[in-house]
This record gives sequence, structure tokens and C-alpha cells, in this order.
Amino acid sequence: MVKPEMGKRISKEDMYLNCAETFAYRSTCLKRKYGAVIVKDDAVISTGYNGSPRGYANCCDVGQCPRMERRMHQGEGYGICRAIHAEANALLNCSRQQTMGAVLYLTGINPSDNSIHRAKPCPLCARSIIQAGIEKVVLRTGDGPDNYVVVKAGEPAWVQEP
Repeated sequence: MVKPEMGKRISKEDMYLNCAETFAYRSTCLKRKYGAVIVKDDAVISTGYNGSPRGYANCCDVGQCPRMERRMHQGEGYGICRAIHAEANALLNCSRQQTMGAVLYLTGINPSDNSIHRAKPCPLCARSIIQAGIEKVVLRTGDGPDNYVVVKAGEPAWVQEP
């Protein structure tokens, strides 16, 4: 969590990434916790974290993760994952009209030690972000102020080409 130096304010980017980090701590995922915040016209319009659909068992409640049991890495086995990703959850709470031109802030946390994990949407979420009309994505890359990258949503390096 980025904190201000004495007598100064943190940047808006770090403020919204702090909000995403706070939502990440609500995640039910054992492998990686993610939080997302969608902002338009300097107002938060939606939030999300990764977890099972409402009413379904969460990995943290069951005590196991099917991807971890199979030693799958980032990008592998999303079909057997119980969770809906933070970005998808945030987008599901909005209409396209609301998300057109908005900014999505994304923070990842390692559950083992609560350290920052370099945030990166999966290919499916990347396509959903583009489809929703999100203008840019701000990804937390490490601890401390200004540790983020800004990616234009229409030209993401994180979308896999066929």
C-alpha cells in the first residue's frame, strides 16, 4: 500500500491502485489475489476481486485450489479455476456505456506473504477490457510510489495473438 510522505499526497494512480489492492485482500483465491477498480471522470464506477460466483464454494473455504494441486502456472488451467477474475467482476457490474473511455486499475497480491505481484490481465480479461471500451489499464508492478505501468487498452502487449 502506497503511503504519502510527510505533508504530501499520493498520486491519483497510486490512490486508485491502493483501492484495487484493498479489494484484492477480499479475494477468495489461494493462488493469487487480484483487485480491480474502474474509474471514469475521476469517479469510481465499479470494483471487483477474484473469487467464485455468488453462492458457490470458494477455494479458501474448501481449502484447495485445482490449479495449485496440478502445479499450473499463470496462464494455465483457467478452465478448471473456480474464480471469476477481478477485472471480469468489475466489468460485470457496469454497462458498456459506463465503461467507454474509463480506466481500469489492477493490483495483484501474493497470498503467501501479501507482497505485490506484477499485475497482468489474462488474455480473456484483456479481450473483455477492450470490448468494454476501457481506454487504458494501470497495472501495479511493485511496492512503493509510482510502481505501475499504463497500457492503452486497444494496443495491449498482454493480449495473445493467435
